[in-house]
Amino acid sequence: MAGSSPGYQDDMIREQADDEEQQLNQSNDVGSNSNGGGSEEDKPNISNASSPSSQSQSPAPPKPSLVAGFLAKLGLDAPTLIAMFKGALAPVIGLAIYQSDTIAHEFSTFGYLVGIIAVLSLSVLPRGKFVQTLVFNVIFLSIGSAVSLLILWSSLQARFHTQSTPSGYNSSQSAVSAVWLFANIWIVNTVRAKYPSLNVPVIVYSILTNISCTFSPLITSNAAFQSLIRRLYTAMLLGFAIAAGTSLLVFPVSSRAVWAAQLKAAIQLVQGAVKQEKAYLQSLEREDMFAILADICAATHVSDSEDSINSTTKEKQKNKAKPEPKSTAEAKAIKETMFNLRLLTSKIYVDLPFAKRDIAWAKLAAKDLTALQELLRAVVIPIHGIGTVIDIFQRLAEKRGWVTDSETPLEILAEKNEDKRVWNEVMKQLHEPFEKLSTALDEGLQHAGMLLEILPRPKASAMSKNNANGPTDVESKGDLVQPGDPGFAEALKGKIKSFHDVRDTILRAWAIEKGLLTDDASLDEINNVSFSQIDARHFRDQEQLYVLLYLETLMEAAGEGVLRVVQFADLKVADGTMSRKRLIFPKPKVLRKWVKSVFSDEDQGQENNTDMFDAGIAIIYMGDGFALKKDPEHLPPTNIWEQTGNAVRAVSKFFSSEESAFGFRCACATLTIGIVAFLEQTHVFFQEQRLVWAMIIIAIGMTQTSGQSIFGFFCRILGTLVAVVLTLINWYIVDQKVPGIFVFLYLFQAISIYFLLKFPHLIPGVVLCMVTQVLIIGYELQVLKIGVALSESNGQPYYPIYELAPYRLATVAGGCLVAFVWTIFPSPVTDRTWIRRDLAATLYLIANYFSVINETLKSKLKGTGGDRNVKGTPAHQLAKHRVRLFGKLMLLLPSLKQHADFQRWEPSIGGKFPRELYEDIIMRASRINSYLTLLSYTIGGGGKGTAGITMTDSLDTAAASASKAGLALPSGGNQSLLDGAPENCGWRDALAVLLANISPTQHSIICTLTLLSNALQSGHSIPPHLKVPRPFELTRQLEALGATIARKDSSASSSGSDASVKTTPDNSNNHLLSSKAQQVRSLLDTRNMTQAGYAEFAVLQMCSLLVCDDLEGLVDSVSKLVGVVDFSYCIDSNNTSTSTSTSGSARASLLGNDSDGRGKGKVD
Repeated sequence: MAGSSPGYQDDMIREQADDEEQQLNQSNDVGSNSNGGGSEEDKPNISNASSPSSQSQSPAPPKPSLVAGFLAKLGLDAPTLIAMFKGALAPVIGLAIYQSDTIAHEFSTFGYLVGIIAVLSLSVLPRGKFVQTLVFNVIFLSIGSAVSLLILWSSLQARFHTQSTPSGYNSSQSAVSAVWLFANIWIVNTVRAKYPSLNVPVIVYSILTNISCTFSPLITSNAAFQSLIRRLYTAMLLGFAIAAGTSLLVFPVSSRAVWAAQLKAAIQLVQGAVKQEKAYLQSLEREDMFAILADICAATHVSDSEDSINSTTKEKQKNKAKPEPKSTAEAKAIKETMFNLRLLTSKIYVDLPFAKRDIAWAKLAAKDLTALQELLRAVVIPIHGIGTVIDIFQRLAEKRGWVTDSETPLEILAEKNEDKRVWNEVMKQLHEPFEKLSTALDEGLQHAGMLLEILPRPKASAMSKNNANGPTDVESKGDLVQPGDPGFAEALKGKIKSFHDVRDTILRAWAIEKGLLTDDASLDEINNVSFSQIDARHFRDQEQLYVLLYLETLMEAAGEGVLRVVQFADLKVADGTMSRKRLIFPKPKVLRKWVKSVFSDEDQGQENNTDMFDAGIAIIYMGDGFALKKDPEHLPPTNIWEQTGNAVRAVSKFFSSEESAFGFRCACATLTIGIVAFLEQTHVFFQEQRLVWAMIIIAIGMTQTSGQSIFGFFCRILGTLVAVVLTLINWYIVDQKVPGIFVFLYLFQAISIYFLLKFPHLIPGVVLCMVTQVLIIGYELQVLKIGVALSESNGQPYYPIYELAPYRLATVAGGCLVAFVWTIFPSPVTDRTWIRRDLAATLYLIANYFSVINETLKSKLKGTGGDRNVKGTPAHQLAKHRVRLFGKLMLLLPSLKQHADFQRWEPSIGGKFPRELYEDIIMRASRINSYLTLLSYTIGGGGKGTAGITMTDSLDTAAASASKAGLALPSGGNQSLLDGAPENCGWRDALAVLLANISPTQHSIICTLTLLSNALQSGHSIPPHLKVPRPFELTRQLEALGATIARKDSSASSSGSDASVKTTPDNSNNHLLSSKAQQVRSLLDTRNMTQAGYAEFAVLQMCSLLVCDDLEGLVDSVSKLVGVVDFSYCIDSNNTSTSTSTSGSARASLLGNDSDGRGKGKVD
């Protein structure tokens, strides 16, 4: 995308991971302050015990000095300083090399282009992205040079055919050049809009074309235009060469290093999230978990938090005098951490292809990077699921009417306080087990990170150093196992096993609180209660049990996920992968996929965007089904003639596309200024005032949406103004001495790079500030080198710097203004429109995601999927599709955020933009995506090579043992607890039968999401009486299933008693029905709540409940945006006339009268 914008550029280089780490430390501070259980050890041991000596020896961290604190506040760490040094080097070299007599003679008046191209080459990019950009830059530059030669030759031929003596101005030559320029800019910017990864190459192509075409009226011979193109082509190639040398030789940063830094930040965020969740759950031992916190979700909104809070909430905050509860602070911290973790997950997904393509001197192979990403994803999903307990408590409070105030009836308060008391006791029982588990999770991630060399090993203490010089005191260490020690995986496995064992104790405490068990009884003696729907109290108890099982199951699943990461790390150490580095080349298959992905609709999104001009706006391929309308006027072609007709129609489709419209706008904007160069009265003025730079500004700054254009307009003007000031300081502070000029130029370029890295939303202005400094200083140095006479040989008079700098400012302002006008004229494409389209795409992808999850569940229950680790099996294909859809949804999240930021710059003409409704839709869509991801993990694992948490995974284990193929990743955890368990067969059989019963609900959810997506995409109203899908209500379905089987059993018995002849098969079938009904009915007995199948059934029930609740809110919000079609009739009080209603409510439909007959049958 041509424009630049806030966001998404902090992942360009490895240094940005430090910012994530600082945010994590701040979040961890909040979590530790809210934890009343005391501070944690820096290096807790796996047995939850620590030696007194180590506690006493831990010194307090020294307070940083004033200078160090100031530098830390500015973010001037070593990686940032290196990036500043590296980024400022290329343009300075590009100008300094012009001081050579050979270079000055070769390039003459085009020497400044070397520095400008060095800036636009983006040498601070990681190696993989830089190489991809460099390859396409050279390709487009070469194509542009060839096309420019054709343009200049054809325009010169027009002069020869219309003028006997080639001299002066020639209208035919100018007209041909103008037509060529318009066509080139149109076509190349259409390609730019279609393939965002070609953004910088298109800018380079446009610069070359603009310069060559505007010089065309001055050219009178073949030798002249050949010399012009040769100098331009050589100067730009030299700029690319300097940038390439700087990027690849000066502090090179590999794409693997960037990806590893992001993975490190993700691990640290996960560690922080575990600590925050622990602090939140511990705060619920005392506080009210059912308190509705209206501002909790502000951390996940797409715009600024204080802007996202409505006026009512602000009023409540002003009137609130009580201090904020600890649970509220922890809930906000968890929400913010999870939001940052989702953004970081999308960056990891984007940068993984570049890391796999990189030629590296490393240890892990490309397939190891993929496996590691999937294993880490399998850890993030359950930890994120634990955080959703905040939403669950709030929804339970809303459903039960527990949003209390001073007028709440006493019986409601008593009911709420009783549930609060029970949860307080349960959380107290959960305190110690989760304390130990969270320590194990933190240590497990630390262990895996150290073995895989992602996280640094902790520095040895003074005591350890003394022991290194003498004999090791084995007794002092005892049987403690620290992260990084051999046998850590077994110790971690025992820790997780102990948590699994203690779950029965927690369930027993809950059963005692609910009166289902006496204090001295065991779980085997629990009352046989099946939570009938008739009893409201039992129904609430059942929901409470499901939430508790949901929480416990996800905690254990998080432990199992960390265990698999630890086992993977141990495996890589054991097989020698981590013993030494080796030269790793990308496989030919990876390179072929890369070439295809650049021009593929499937992969044209951010995973191939390689430049800092990227606005963080994803263009995601939805598939052929999204926004593809079947032609109702044409049948598919059946012969060659009809196929030829379709090809002709494709040309019309191309010119009517949005990409072509953007290219046409760019061409019109370019010719708005370029026409001055082709008119007889003004072409001299164009050359003297250097207006070609305004055309280059249009090439750099033209954007597709008005919000980006307005924001970029102000940023570029401000950046150019700063550049003018800096160049004047640079020139006169050293009294025009060339060495001093280069020193200060380097300093100012480095400062610009700092703002580029730390304030990515200012990229449009910062880049132009750097380019303008190089342009002005480069021209003045050129004059000093070759003299005024030669500098004016191209028709451009010499201006001293105090005149040239303001002229450049005026030129940039003019170019920005023209680009802005043609962005909004004749009709603007707003960021608000793009928000709506992105939301439609998000809902469509969610529907697709849900459909794949359903098919995965069906294949696993029917046993037709096979092993997901074996390529070619249905389970493998479904797993790949799930991961691909998950990645696309993650890419759309920052895209929505960027459009939401840009729309704030768009003036509201007419009514206000319904920001709150869009934020609500974005928030609910994001939550549905999270719940579906958890559901996908529950039924199908975290992806290829990872395991889920359900009893259906025993099918995968059996398939893997039979095939002995695929990725040999270690597995563990629940599978070992589930395999061979007889009770799980009953759960699998019940779910298999239940799946057929809930299929209509599944289809309804998919249809509703697709309908809402289509409504947002087209802006059409949704149909009336849209039935909102209810939750699966798996519990009720199981009870109904048992009753149905019982009725069939009774019917079969009665019919058999009336018959005169009875056969053995009938008796056998009756007995089978009876046993099956008894089995289904007994599955939900409280005596089975310790079974793995019961717990995972609770996870499915809670996920489906959360999905359907948010889906109901989605329908309500979308209906407010696009309206609802209303076909009702209005009857007046005299019953004398009827008409179609156009009102917006049911009451108006019954009582109103649209007597003028202007009804449209639609609620607006």
